[in-house]
Amino acid sequence: MGLGDRIRSFFARRGGPDVAHLEEFAREHQGVEGFVEPQTATNPTTLLLVDRFGEHTRGAVRDPAQAFGLCERLGLPVYDAAVIGYPQRMKDFVKGRAADTSALDAQIADLERRLGEPESEPPSSGSSGSS
Repeated sequence: MGLGDRIRSFFARRGGPDVAHLEEFAREHQGVEGFVEPQTATNPTTLLLVDRFGEHTRGAVRDPAQAFGLCERLGLPVYDAAVIGYPQRMKDFVKGRAADTSALDAQIADLERRLGEPESEPPSSGSSGSS
């Protein structure tokens, strides 16, 4: 039995890995996105959560479907890390540089403003013909 098989059997016996710390991170941070990291020969499939400043946490998941389902349930955007890669803000956070979030703040404020506006009715194209 290989290491990967041992890891899979360990998680299968326990009913899957504990994702409570991932849920807590998502609730306590703003602008969180999920990145599903594929299983490798030495690591199980993991879900990486990155907040708007680059702070992040990682946790094992049973499979990519569990990671996508968790993000969907929490209302988080989720990406395949093998395809998309990692966000620059996370790399900057690791290197100790502060991420410039002013542009992100402006985009979020604009979206919140637009979402809060009542929908305007489309102009009517017909005439109100009175005979």
